Amino acid sequence: MREPQSLSSAIPPAAFERPACPTCKARMMLVSIEPERPGVDLHTFQCAVCGRVLASLAAYEDPLHSKALGRWLQGDLHPPR
Repeated sequence: MREPQSLSSAIPPAAFERPACPTCKARMMLVSIEPERPGVDLHTFQCAVCGRVLASLAAYEDPLHSKALGRWLQGDLHPPR
């Protein structure tokens, strides 16, 4: 059975914005992502220096309902050669 990974090692650092801690200005680590409502996730960050926790809402577009998907499917798709 696979061992669970911590969230900070499972998601590449470039995939999310790491805010500065309001208390000590160090970069905070993303510790959890929870669905809040359709199209919005709750991101929880924690400071490794002072331990402060910060929660923020992050909106996203469902890739299966995006306008880009429709254009891609109507585009010039070819099987691999």
